[in-house]
Amino acid sequence: MARLPKLAVFDLDYTLWPFWVDTHVDPPFYKSSDGTVRDRRGQNVRLYPEVPEVLERLHGLGVPVAAASRTSEIEGANQLLELFDLVRYFVHREIYPGSKVTHFERYAEVAAEDWSSFLPDDLL
Repeated sequence: MARLPKLAVFDLDYTLWPFWVDTHVDPPFYKSSDGTVRDRRGQNVRLYPEVPEVLERLHGLGVPVAAASRTSEIEGANQLLELFDLVRYFVHREIYPGSKVTHFERYAEVAAEDWSSFLPDDLL
């Protein structure tokens, strides 16, 4: 079996969902009576359909998952992770404006690992 990464890090916008949370939708978000997630204007908000399966697979393989997002809509991004019941997969979240370098430096600090341990060999 191939060696698995010690941490899988996902961006949020255009990775988990097909929009920028700080410009294309209108927080706050809520779950409607039919179970769909909507923004303040009542617009449906959705994930890419493969996302839950991918996160569940990584979880089943024992690969920890983290989020790295430069969005300025921190509260809205976290709210969507909660409403879509994805927060349970994320062992760490770095969601704030700035450089992704800062996000990864923080992951390396927390994990006491070099960045290269977060990626499989074929991506290095």
